[in-house]
Amino acid sequence: MEWLPSWATSIQLTEDRNAPTENLANKTLRQFVYPTYSGNQIRIQLSNEKGTGPVEISKVHIAKAQALGSGAIDASTDVEFTFNGSASVTIPVGETLWSDPLQFDLQEMQPMAVTMLLGGTVPGNSGLTGHPGARTNSYIANNDVVSEASISGSKYERWFFINAIEVMAPAEAFAIVAFGDSITDGYGVHDAFQRWPDYLTAAINEDPDLKDLVSVIDAGNGGNALLNGDGYMDAGVDRVPRDILARPKVKHVIVLFGANDIIYGTFPGGTAEGMADAIVAGYQDIVDACRGAGVKVYGSPITPFGASDPDALKNSARTLVNQAVLAGDIFDEVIDFSAVLVQSGSNPESIQQSLNNDNLHPNALGYAAMAGAVDLALFK
Repeated sequence: MEWLPSWATSIQLTEDRNAPTENLANKTLRQFVYPTYSGNQIRIQLSNEKGTGPVEISKVHIAKAQALGSGAIDASTDVEFTFNGSASVTIPVGETLWSDPLQFDLQEMQPMAVTMLLGGTVPGNSGLTGHPGARTNSYIANNDVVSEASISGSKYERWFFINAIEVMAPAEAFAIVAFGDSITDGYGVHDAFQRWPDYLTAAINEDPDLKDLVSVIDAGNGGNALLNGDGYMDAGVDRVPRDILARPKVKHVIVLFGANDIIYGTFPGGTAEGMADAIVAGYQDIVDACRGAGVKVYGSPITPFGASDPDALKNSARTLVNQAVLAGDIFDEVIDFSAVLVQSGSNPESIQQSLNNDNLHPNALGYAAMAGAVDLALFK
């Protein structure tokens, strides 16, 4: 038996616009996650990697969740993590840490609630390590109500401090990492597990050869660029060591990156060719790093954004990148998410209306279609 990530996220310094309006000191924080692999011995990773001060945590519990959006748990399942035998822990600036192993019945594709009581020492709201794209509401309540079945308080669609949950799994089990930006992070989904990696998890669990063998980790990060960080989040190429290679038992990575570089970035040489060459080089950096660790890398053409940003230079850069990807010389295999989303007929740079959220991001049907484009034989 070996540790396998069942859930994980990519962390960053939380932007002011995504920070809670109240200080978290001495507050209860309840957050909801979606495991992708079952097990009865687990551990949790907490992170203060991007924080501006130490984080004091008085207790951390896990329980099975009730209906998403209710903030409620099944209190009969509530158990406490320990850290070197203690219920409390302080995470220094720039560090992550693991709990002790805990006996708990973690169920794949069943929401779980991680509830913690923060101590008196917590960074200010602009100094929190977190993940803004939780897609499920987290709840902040006064005082110690960690074990209460239902809590009331402020709601934020964010995660703070939680980084991964691992389970003890058979040696042959392995993880797949979905690596990208807000499209992988599931922009547009609210209090539901309807991101394309969630639909991929469901498909894997219906496959007799892969069921009970594979976990799926969503390492999407909304607003992320492949090539450049912004002071809050690291560039995609710089996230590889932490979000892919540091996770145990990762065998496959699916890369969908580059839209933010094109839409918001500066074009090298002022040309579409310059931008395309830079993105392809970034893909190659990811592939080289992963192959060096024995990880297979699959990549997709950049999905449509022409209707949201019809700039001809930007769409030309996307076309050049996609031609390079489809040529088949970069990735181990191509998974064409663009083809299942693209508008047929006269406007090939637009998402089909039935699959469209905001002309850049798919809706839930679009995310399901993306997952359906993944050939599960790649993982067998």
